Formats: sequence, C-alpha cells, structure tokens
Amino acid sequence: MSNEVKFTASVVNYYTEDDVLVMGIGDDPTEPENYLIISRFDDGEIDDSIGIQTHLSEMETSNAIEKVILNRTNFIVDIKAGKEEKVNASRIVVTFSNDNIDYVRLKNHLSDIFFGSSVSIN
Repeated sequence: MSNEVKFTASVVNYYTEDDVLVMGIGDDPTEPENYLIISRFDDGEIDDSIGIQTHLSEMETSNAIEKVILNRTNFIVDIKAGKEEKVNASRIVVTFSNDNIDYVRLKNHLSDIFFGSSVSIN
C-alpha cells in the first residue's frame, strides 16, 4: 500500500494523562477534520506502547511508526509495512499553517514519546 495522506495543521497539543504521553496535531482546536494523535503508555515492549490514531482510522494502532521527520514547517510520519492498512496510510505529511507552533517543545515532546524505541527521528 502506498498511500500518502497530507493535511495542514494549525494546532499542536501535548499532555500527560494517567502516565500516558499524548501529542495531538490537527486542523482545528475543537473539532478537527484532519488530525493525528501519537501516544505512549509504558506497558511492556516500548514499541508496542506507542500508538497512532488519525482521522482515517477508527482506533489506535500500536507499533506502527517506522520513522518521523520534523522540521519547522512539516511533520512526517512513515508507517511500518504491515501496519499501513490499520492506519489507512503509508505516510502522513502534516504542514504547519502558522508560526505559532512551538518547534522546540514539539521536538522535545517527540523525544520523550520515542525515547528508547526503534523509531527513527530525523
């Protein structure tokens, strides 16, 4: 499956709830049509503790992220082969619509989520 999904985001949220690290990126702060949520709940194998859900999937899929690429204008997530059908994408490309995205905070939060995992961060 080669299915690249693209959307523009204006909002990035981070929080920790019940020891779960969560990062959400979307095109609206209250009712996003396009979004991406990455979370980590340490319970067993690290890669299995990291999940992704998007506006294209009905539920979170764990151990699905191969690589993330972050720069000041884009956030790209490559999905592992074999998990693409569950996520409904092979690659997700998010373009940030404004300069209000705190790049340093986003980078730090991604480092926390993927610390010790096999996911490549570039």
